[in-house]
Amino acid sequence: MYDLLLTGGTVVDGSGAAAFAADVAIAGGRIVAVGGLAGAEAARTIDCTGRVVSPGWVDFHGHADWTVFDHPLGLNLLIQGCTTTVSGNCGLGAAP
Repeated sequence: MYDLLLTGGTVVDGSGAAAFAADVAIAGGRIVAVGGLAGAEAARTIDCTGRVVSPGWVDFHGHADWTVFDHPLGLNLLIQGCTTTVSGNCGLGAAP
């Protein structure tokens, strides 16, 4: 049994390959299966029909250091798909 099952989505895997329809299974915080997973059991299932499923995005030039006080959990970035951000690399940042 999986922790999370994303069903019916269009997978864009970041490899440069064409997008494809597939289900994605997650267990222990990791993607463990991608493909046709009809009949698979999971603690939680999300219908992703009409949506894109992809790995988290990395923002290499962000200014999250300016917003961390308003959004300490980073939800403003997560809802956009950003799971990693690099801040202050342009010389403009909240910290010296």
